[in-house]
Amino acid sequence: MKKTQTRSIMVLLMTLAFFAGLIYHTANLWVHSAEWTSVPENGHLSDSNGLDRAGTIFDRNGIILAQSIDGQRVYHENEAIRKACLHVVGDNSTNISTAIQTVYRSDLTGYNFIFGLGLPNSIKTGNDIRLTIDSEVQKAAYQALGSYRGAVMVYNYKTGEIICMASTPTYDPENVPEDLEENEKYEGAYINRAISAAYAPGSTFKLVTSAAALKNIANVEKRTYQCSGHEKIGGKEINCFEPNGFLDFREALTQSCNVYFAKLALEMGKAKMTEQANSMGFNSSVTFDGIQSAKSIYDVSKANDNDLAWSGVGQYTVLETPLNMAMISGAIANGGVPVQPYLVTELEKSFEENKTHRGTKLASRMMSSEIAQKLYDMMDYTVESYYGKSAFSDSLDVCAKTGTAEVDDNGDSHAWVTGFCKDEDCPLAFSVIVEHGNSGYGTAVPVASAVLKTAANQLRTNS
Repeated sequence: MKKTQTRSIMVLLMTLAFFAGLIYHTANLWVHSAEWTSVPENGHLSDSNGLDRAGTIFDRNGIILAQSIDGQRVYHENEAIRKACLHVVGDNSTNISTAIQTVYRSDLTGYNFIFGLGLPNSIKTGNDIRLTIDSEVQKAAYQALGSYRGAVMVYNYKTGEIICMASTPTYDPENVPEDLEENEKYEGAYINRAISAAYAPGSTFKLVTSAAALKNIANVEKRTYQCSGHEKIGGKEINCFEPNGFLDFREALTQSCNVYFAKLALEMGKAKMTEQANSMGFNSSVTFDGIQSAKSIYDVSKANDNDLAWSGVGQYTVLETPLNMAMISGAIANGGVPVQPYLVTELEKSFEENKTHRGTKLASRMMSSEIAQKLYDMMDYTVESYYGKSAFSDSLDVCAKTGTAEVDDNGDSHAWVTGFCKDEDCPLAFSVIVEHGNSGYGTAVPVASAVLKTAANQLRTNS
C-alpha cells in the first residue's frame, strides 16, 4: 500500500512538472518568438534580415528614414542624415541593440505568432513607425561633433519627445564599411552613447550636490568661502582650475569651485549625498519604448573623506549618462519633476488604422519645486554672468552648467554641458558629452549651440 502511494505521488509530481514546463516554454515562446525569428542566423531571412518588406520609419516631420523598395532596405538619401540617425534607426543587422530596427523588428516585419514570417507577401502587414526625432537636428549634432566621439541628447521637458539622440562614432547603414569590426575609428560604433554609455560628469554633478545642500544645510545660500585654488581635505589636495576668490553659494556654482562643493559633500556625508543622487536618477536605469538605458552610478560606500569630497564635484567613481543628465536639467526647468522621455510617437499600419499615439507621462520627482526654482535661477545667472547668452543662441534663452571631467592622471578630460531653454515654444532640455574634449565651455558649448539653433528653427518652422 505504501509503495503504491509513493508511486502515485511521484507520478503526480512528474505530471505537474511536465505541465509546469509546458506552460513555461509556451509562455517563453509567446514572449520571445518574434526576437528569436529575427536573429541574423535564421536561414529564412533575406540579406536584409527580414527588413526587405518591412514598414517605413519616419521622423517627426514625416521624413522617411528607412523603407523597403523592391525587396531592399533603403535609408535616407542624404549620407549625413543616414549616419546621424544610425543609432536611433539601426541598420540591417541587430548589432545596435537599442535601435528601432532591432527593438521593433517584429512590428516592422509583420511577424505573426501563428505563421511567423511565412505569411504570403500579399497579406503580410508590417507596421510603419513615426519617431519623435528631427532628422535635421540629428544631422546638426553629427556635424557639430565632427571627429570627436560623444553624444548629444535633446528632449522636450514638457512632453517627453526626444528631438535628438545622436552618437559618434557612426557609419553609413547603406554602405556598411567592410573593416567595421577591425578599424579602430569605428570602435564602439554599435553603442548609442546618449543612452548606453556613462561618463564621469565632472562639474555638471554640482547640480546634484547643490540640490542636496539646499535640502540639507540651513542657510547654505549665505555660505561664503575664500578659494585659493586648493585645499587639503581628507589628507589630500582638492584643486580648482585657478583661485576663485571670495564666493557665496551662487558664485561657487557659477565659478565651478571644486573646493566649495567638495566641502559641502563631506559635510553632508555619504547617506545624504546618496539619497539625493538616487532621487535624481542615479543607481537606476531609464526605460522607454522597450529600450533600457545604462545606469548612472553614485556609490560612495567605500569612499574615504577625500573620495567623498571628490564625488561632490563629479569625480571619484561617479558616472552619468547623457540621457539622465538631460532629464535632471529638464526636471529643474519643470519644477522638480522630469517628464518621461519617449521616441516612438506612432506605431501603426500604414497610418490608417490601429494608431498608437503617445502622451506626456511624468517621472518621479527629483527635487522640491523650491529647490528646482533656486537651481533654475543659478543656472540662468551662470549663463548671464559667466558664459554669455550669445554663447548658445541669440534666439533662445538658455540656462546651463558646463563640466570638465578628468579621466586620467595626465589631465585628459571629457567636456560636458547640460541645460534647458526657457522659451515657451522651445522647451528643450539638453546634454552634450565630448570625449577628450578637455573644456566644457570651449568644446561642448559650441556643439550644444549648433544643435539648439537648428532645433529652434525646426520646431518653429514645423509647429
